[in-house]
Amino acid sequence: MTSISVILPVYNVANYLEQCLNSLLSQTFQDFEIIVVDDGSTDGSSDILAVYNQMIPKLHLYTQENAGLSAARNIGLQQATGKYIYFLDSDDYLELDTFEKCMQLAESYQLDFVKFDAQPFSETGQVGWNRYDSKAVLEPRRLYQLDEWLEKQYQHYNSPVWLFLIRHSVIRENGLAFQEGLLHEDELFTPQLFAVSKRMMYLDKAFFNRRYRRDSIMGQAGQGNASRRSKQWIVLELHEEAKRATEKSVRRFMLHRRDVLYMETQCGHPIPLKRRWLLDLRVYLRQLKQRLRRM
Repeated sequence: MTSISVILPVYNVANYLEQCLNSLLSQTFQDFEIIVVDDGSTDGSSDILAVYNQMIPKLHLYTQENAGLSAARNIGLQQATGKYIYFLDSDDYLELDTFEKCMQLAESYQLDFVKFDAQPFSETGQVGWNRYDSKAVLEPRRLYQLDEWLEKQYQHYNSPVWLFLIRHSVIRENGLAFQEGLLHEDELFTPQLFAVSKRMMYLDKAFFNRRYRRDSIMGQAGQGNASRRSKQWIVLELHEEAKRATEKSVRRFMLHRRDVLYMETQCGHPIPLKRRWLLDLRVYLRQLKQRLRRM
């Protein structure tokens, strides 16, 4: 069995794709397969993939008409054979010892997932605060179990799946997949992953290099209607996840994530009326403080 299946959706990233692929090929740990899903690229990405596909036996290339990131990741999951799964975005890249260090921990402690940090960067200048640094909250190389892990997430939470090396059996046995047709799909997948995991560990290394660019999917959608509608749908799903939860800590965490996204969208249901009033008041006070700062 291959140790890691790297799932790599590709859509119009010709300017960045070679750096991403080369960061995989130069890893100090090499027992992995690369499952590339070309999601209908039109910018030359497909030509780059054709070259790498001829050169690299462990790269498996699949193509589809443009259906979005979630659909591409789901195809990758269907094809994956690795003991662990890693989701990589094709406009970003990894430090060269990422897989070596994460596999050492995952295998030594039989972890359901390893979480690490990211370093954001922009080719146009500084990016400011690093939201992907968990060192202030999580203790490195400490074995966390579910209740304690979820408690830490109230202090500092990251949803992007490229921050996790995940045991494949956790995904497969619990039927986890990405909801297709959404933006912010990690906002649902990651809480679902947490809810079914029992052993997790944090590695205080910024292995992932996160590129900020205006023409990315999130850069284009940002605060638009598609983003808002996706978050509203996830609010409803998190509410249902909370109702299905059998453990108190999971139910509380799902409701917390529901409330956070509600305040970003002010989606009116199914949150109980009293809870909506409280959250709407918090949104109003936050907006008022922002206006006062600008005066």
